[in-house]
Amino acid sequence: MTVEDGVLLLDEASARQLVLARAVEDADPQGKVLSAVEREQIEGEALEASRAVGPHGIDFTQYLLQRARRMLAVVDKRQPRIASLQDPLGWQRWLLLGLPLLACGLGAAIDRIDNPHQVNMLSPALLGVLAWNLAVYVLMLLSLFLPRAPHLPAAGLLRWLSGLPAPGRRTGRLHADVLARFHEHWLRATGRQQWLWFKQLLHLSAVGWALGLALSIVLGGIVRQYRVGWESTLLGVEQVHAFLRLLFAPVVALLPFESFSVADLQRMAFGSGAAIGVEEARRWVWMYLALLFLVVVLPRAVLAAWSGWRRHRLARAVCIDLRDPYFVQVLARVSPARITVGLLAPDGPGRDAVLRMLHQVADRAPPLGHVPWTVLSTAKGDVLRVFEVPPGTRPPSAVVTAQAAGGSAAQAWLQDLLGRFKAAPRAQGQRDAVQATLADTDLMLVVPHRAADLRDAGRLLHWVGQPTLVLAPDDEAVHDAAQQLGIGALVLPLERCTSHWLGDPLLLEAAAARVASSKRAGFERLAATWQDRNAVRFGEAMRLLATELARAARDSEDVGSAPVSLRHLLDAAERDASQRAREGARQALLQRLRESESALLAELVQLYRSGAPVAPIAGARLDSGFSEQQPVDTPQAGIAGAATGAAMGAGIDLLTGGLTLGAAAALGAMIGGGAAYAAAAWRNRGSPGGQPQVQLGDELLQTFTEGLVLTYLVVAHRALADDEAPAGWRSEVVAAVEARADVLSDLWQQARQSPHPTATVPALATILEDLARELLERV
Repeated sequence: MTVEDGVLLLDEASARQLVLARAVEDADPQGKVLSAVEREQIEGEALEASRAVGPHGIDFTQYLLQRARRMLAVVDKRQPRIASLQDPLGWQRWLLLGLPLLACGLGAAIDRIDNPHQVNMLSPALLGVLAWNLAVYVLMLLSLFLPRAPHLPAAGLLRWLSGLPAPGRRTGRLHADVLARFHEHWLRATGRQQWLWFKQLLHLSAVGWALGLALSIVLGGIVRQYRVGWESTLLGVEQVHAFLRLLFAPVVALLPFESFSVADLQRMAFGSGAAIGVEEARRWVWMYLALLFLVVVLPRAVLAAWSGWRRHRLARAVCIDLRDPYFVQVLARVSPARITVGLLAPDGPGRDAVLRMLHQVADRAPPLGHVPWTVLSTAKGDVLRVFEVPPGTRPPSAVVTAQAAGGSAAQAWLQDLLGRFKAAPRAQGQRDAVQATLADTDLMLVVPHRAADLRDAGRLLHWVGQPTLVLAPDDEAVHDAAQQLGIGALVLPLERCTSHWLGDPLLLEAAAARVASSKRAGFERLAATWQDRNAVRFGEAMRLLATELARAARDSEDVGSAPVSLRHLLDAAERDASQRAREGARQALLQRLRESESALLAELVQLYRSGAPVAPIAGARLDSGFSEQQPVDTPQAGIAGAATGAAMGAGIDLLTGGLTLGAAAALGAMIGGGAAYAAAAWRNRGSPGGQPQVQLGDELLQTFTEGLVLTYLVVAHRALADDEAPAGWRSEVVAAVEARADVLSDLWQQARQSPHPTATVPALATILEDLARELLERV
């Protein structure tokens, strides 16, 4: 098993397994025999079984064979008829034996050649066999000098014998479709072998036919006496003599047979009336048999042996072209790919947005100097590199002398003069390094300001000769310039592709479609890693926001004043002091809220902008919407309730004329005091320490949520000027948060009452994710 110039040489058994596994995948895209999960598992097992030295070293030949064998082992359990195709076709061996025997039997069954009692020297049957074989030899000789043509006869015969449908046609029956795909790919891989098998079959059949004719003559000579001679209406004896001398020349030259004269042929004419002896008849019979042996049997047997030897020799090295798209994709799924993207972008917002996008997913910061930046890598060893083309880079131009161009010295002087007005060239080493990197690029990404920038880059893009993506505003002039380049550049909307991470899939899908097929699977793994990082970053950002909201909902500040008592009702100074204490508690609560908001902003910036400064967003007014827990002095509330109850009972005593003997007053005092005491205790349950507290109310928390979401939008957006939210964003955020106000209110209530600080964080994060996605798709 060797690989030469992208062609894998396998023995026939291994090659059949490889081709059959491909046929199963081609004919079973729905996964009826092998599901996608099973194929992925099989590929993983084959990969581990074929690893060479090092974590990324893979013996690709062994990988393909291990993968095919594992696939066919599963197919054998479910579809044994399909798996049996990996065994050689038995009917081919039987046909090589049976058809020559049939030809021999048909030749031997011929009991007469013109007449059963005579051997005609000019017998059409004998001369036809000889003429046909001579014609075959001439055609074979001419084929040595003619261009090779596809081996259609063998392919067509084998397709007909196998009962296959036309190439590319589906029957809806899995076995028939797999059989058709298998033979289609097998004939493509072993066309020369099948053609040699077909030629061997023809040669052996010719040998069988000639032996049958010889056997017919010999058997006829045993049971009857031949009369040998000739007869002809158009040919005279001289012409017959010349023809037969030419015909029997090999026999006379190679075997101990004497030649014959014109007189001998004149005497042997059927109309001469001369008697021909048995010995002379035997001589001519043996000469005809020797002629069949020398002209047909021996050469065709040698040719059959030669074709068979060549066929078996080719069977030991069946060619499997690994450059076929199928094998390219299969190997690409396990082959690490290095993708280099050339970025051609002048300074401006577009370039800044693209660089921010790359910074968000990059493994490391960009290097200094004009060298490729390794942005992303995967566990399988795939690498995405971005090379920012230095401004003013020009493609290398061939140095053409005036004499070589057929020009004059004046033209050379003019070219030299014009060259002096060009920008000063960079150092030769740097220019060579830039050109070498550009020659290694797989994709060019152009971010022009205007159509003129794209036209200026035309020569360089033509020299690189790789697929090109253009990120530009929706401008007809840019589209026209891209079409005029003549390189099939695809123009994508800059804002949609680079504004935020939800636009990344559009750019990645367009790039994947234009990367070389041999690296497409690797790029898809890189794109999946890219999007996984975006999803993880987004989830982490929403977790931070949800944690901050849950903390804010639970946060409270002690007012620092005494519970409400009779003194607050009677003393104005006491009431003013209590009001100042509540205001101070609110300010302390707001101060912590702003500090935590600033810390959250710093975390979001680090998460999305790699330390780029972002100014805090001016929020809405936060001076109202607080929820206050004002405890009541429980004993005094009980005394006040008892006094109120006693007064009401005394009223009842007066109405009854003292008949209750004060029992109503006593009962009223007991009931009123107990009720007031219980009510005060219930009111104070939110303040276990018995101190008045201030918390953020639902309205204020909703306003805070709007500010946090707006902050996230600004941080996540890559193309904002001065890091400020556009005018319409706040109204979008307010409307989106208001639509979820009821659900958020329930969660904040749960957060206040739950003993676990983070109990409501997952639910809040889910709502925020839905909210942020909806807003990102609109802004």
